[in-house]
Amino acid sequence: MVSWLISTDLDGTLLNHKTYDYTGIVALLAKLEMQAVPVILNSSKTLAELTKWRQTLHLKWPVIGENGGVIQVDQSPPMLIGRPINEIRAFLNRWRDHHGQLFEGFGDWSVEQVIKHTGLSREDALNAQQRLVSEPILWLAEPPGLVLLEQALAQQGLQLQKGGRFYHVMAQHSKASTLKILLKNSDRYLGDQTDWHLLALGDGENDRAMLEMAEVAVVMPDASGQYLSLDSNNQIYQAQQSAPQGWLDAVNRWVLKEAE
Repeated sequence: MVSWLISTDLDGTLLNHKTYDYTGIVALLAKLEMQAVPVILNSSKTLAELTKWRQTLHLKWPVIGENGGVIQVDQSPPMLIGRPINEIRAFLNRWRDHHGQLFEGFGDWSVEQVIKHTGLSREDALNAQQRLVSEPILWLAEPPGLVLLEQALAQQGLQLQKGGRFYHVMAQHSKASTLKILLKNSDRYLGDQTDWHLLALGDGENDRAMLEMAEVAVVMPDASGQYLSLDSNNQIYQAQQSAPQGWLDAVNRWVLKEAE
């Protein structure tokens, strides 16, 4: 029997991109728990956001936040892999002093502005502001300026990662690189099983590396109905419906069918 492990994005993948609907997800996760299938929330969301979702979805497994910049197992103190947020914001502010207000980030916004830009509830917006190692920014100018910012970030050992709604400024980590750390130490974090078959689900550019390392990559349609194009020799499946139904269909197709 195949031992599956699921690594999943949240926004636009497990949660509906516009409404954050997750109808049917909790019941399916309960089935996966009975089959001992780990489900790793692997997201650009903060640890505060993921802690709430782990509780809402009744998950016990580790979570990976801020595009691989932080990982938490059980209730242990989080492991920070990325650059501290105060260093990132200090650099971004210095860059804007020289080049102008070409973008805005979460560090610039009040909770009301975060709500406006994300559609989150007030509680969720406050959790989204509790950033540790990455800064989501909204680009306001022409593309050439974005290239200049990317070049300046690279000189600082930082990168610009495109997500579903925002660009994320962060260190040289990814959802995939941190997932590999988890898998390398799976006996410590995931139990006795070590030979996992990875099913990864995502919809955005920041999911690419995670999807391309999976035995089965489930590509969800983005907000405009388009699919990320992958370069992988493994199985690629394009979900035919948006979240949450597309997530449910894919997991039922690939994992629960195998686990029966």
